[in-house]
Amino acid sequence: MLSVIIPTLDEADIIESSLKNLLNRQGDFEVIVADSGSSDGTLDIIRQFPQVKLVISERGRGRQMNEGAKVARGDILLFLHADTCLPPHAFQIIKEVMSAPSVAGGCFCLSFNHHNLFLRVYSLFSRINHLLFTYGDQCLFLRSDTFKAIRGFKDLPIMEDVEIQTRLRSTGRFVKICEPVVTSARRFLKCGIIRQQILNTALVFFYYMGVSPSILKRFYRY
Repeated sequence: MLSVIIPTLDEADIIESSLKNLLNRQGDFEVIVADSGSSDGTLDIIRQFPQVKLVISERGRGRQMNEGAKVARGDILLFLHADTCLPPHAFQIIKEVMSAPSVAGGCFCLSFNHHNLFLRVYSLFSRINHLLFTYGDQCLFLRSDTFKAIRGFKDLPIMEDVEIQTRLRSTGRFVKICEPVVTSARRFLKCGIIRQQILNTALVFFYYMGVSPSILKRFYRY
């Protein structure tokens, strides 16, 4: 069984379509939403889907995903952003990848729901299977036993997706699936595509230089 865990905060504009997209799929899976205090109607929308487990969490993606994992029944955990859409046969692909004992976990490549040359180039870099080109919006997946063994996400205000990979990759092979997920370009469009990417690159650079995630969080919006 596969558990899909979605952290949310004020996602009323997209959560309904995201849940419908998931629940219409075939396979043995469950959907868990870990919300951190939405005030825009997100919770009311989620409660319209009785198949979905709703968990209330303190704010912070790492905390939310950990809370979601606590109630998950699946052998495999998939962490999905609310504004990201999985490819049609994602569950089957994940199960095939994870059937190899040497594989510790993996993710997908990335594409955007907006046609822009710069975003296309960014998507091409997402195919590189390296920490510098792998982030949470690419849908991290791993076995629930492994998640427990490495003690889940650390309680960081930012970069929790990068940090957990360091530990996960040390336990086995990390696979990046070539078929992409489609994620929203909303943050890039709102802040400016080039400006947002410069900010993202700078945040990762300073993180690896040892700057505290608490400081980096000041420059990043959820």
